[in-house]
Amino acid sequence: MEQITPPPISTSPLVKVAAYARISMETERTPLSLSTQVSYYQQLIHDTPGWTFAGVFADSGISGTTTHRPQFQELLALAREGAIDLILTKSISRFARNTVDLLETVRELKDLGVEVRFEKENISSTSADGELMLTLLASFAQAESEQISQNVKWRIWKGFEEGKANGFHLYGYTDSADGTDVQIIEEEAAVVRWIFAQYMKKTSCEKMAAQLIADGRVPHLADNKMPGEWVRHILKNPHYTGDLLLGRWSTPEGRPGRAVRNTGQLPQYLVENAIPAIIDRDTFTAVQTEIARRRELGARANWSIETVALTSKIKCVSCDCSFVRNVRNPKTQNSISTEHWICTERKKGRKTGCGTCEISDTALKGFIARVLGIDTFDQEVFNERIDHIEVQGKDHYTFHYTDGTSSSHTWRPNLKKSSWTPARKAAWGELLRAHWAEAKRLGLNNPRQAPTPPEALAKYRAVAKAEAERLRAERGER
Repeated sequence: MEQITPPPISTSPLVKVAAYARISMETERTPLSLSTQVSYYQQLIHDTPGWTFAGVFADSGISGTTTHRPQFQELLALAREGAIDLILTKSISRFARNTVDLLETVRELKDLGVEVRFEKENISSTSADGELMLTLLASFAQAESEQISQNVKWRIWKGFEEGKANGFHLYGYTDSADGTDVQIIEEEAAVVRWIFAQYMKKTSCEKMAAQLIADGRVPHLADNKMPGEWVRHILKNPHYTGDLLLGRWSTPEGRPGRAVRNTGQLPQYLVENAIPAIIDRDTFTAVQTEIARRRELGARANWSIETVALTSKIKCVSCDCSFVRNVRNPKTQNSISTEHWICTERKKGRKTGCGTCEISDTALKGFIARVLGIDTFDQEVFNERIDHIEVQGKDHYTFHYTDGTSSSHTWRPNLKKSSWTPARKAAWGELLRAHWAEAKRLGLNNPRQAPTPPEALAKYRAVAKAEAERLRAERGER
């Protein structure tokens, strides 16, 4: 009997296959198309020998001109982890309509060893002419997307010319497709009227929001991370007077992004008495005047905020805002809480174009006293003689006086040492000189490489500790 040797069993690893599907709500308003795509790819992957299912990722209602798609990003993350070998997608337009983003993504996946197949165009990213065909077809897809965008914008702005809104959704009113059939919701309108009335009674937006949440009058407000801003938006919205200002926001040309406020780059259309008014024009105008007044006064206009002598008096020229007081708590037993002044925008992390720095409260008051020609800072003299101080960069200060005159000064504060007592400055000087002498004795070119002399360090620490204890006693701190 002849022995037959069976062929070896293939041990080739299974190909990990995923699929990406997407619909845009601008063109496909039913979720049926998306579910159909998902079902199709699930069945295809499961039924194909040699393939193993790695998932179907689907984004709904998101434009293909952007890469900010949650499921798309999750797909890319798995590909980078090596969990995907092959990606299937219906067409280039489903994957991306931006040529640059498409090519960058496909090239990255190709470098990772991941193939992308576009079914409609019958293109594979790993084929010899794949990238050339992708470049051509993606350019067509991007041009088509831009043309559709232009058509949509034309329709919207044509509607503006006819006095029709591009959808209307505003608290206090019923929703409308074009703003022509809006009705007042009396329960919500009562809240709007209450907000306008309370603002003129010197109630802050934060307090109004807290009251509305406590009373349960605006259920969704409790989930708002910044309820005070919601109140401010109501106070600033001119639509409550019954007039529709169309075209207040616009989307920049080119790659899509968030809408920006229209400050004149496109026309705006005012439609008077377009909807029922909740607030009369006189009340709305009075509130806008009060908002401007409070903005000018800064924190001094808010009766719930504790103010000090320099509050709203120090202005940043670059950011067009006031400096705010920043209190730092002591970190060690030998230190004390310190007060500094910092530009509001810089404190928020928006440092672009702001060249100012933190200024010690003690040092700043000493500088002001020298400019005014007095021995020590006096709040009454300051309020009587100085209207405000402008700060530009790290060392340029312009004093604007109450008599209409001004003077410019150059001063660069040392945030720590400018507020030290003479004894502490002397002890610090002795410590530095001892440090330098030790470096010279050891033949070191860099004094930082030398050990700190213990006797000089102990003396400085003793002086610093005594100064901290004295200042704590003066401030009543424990």
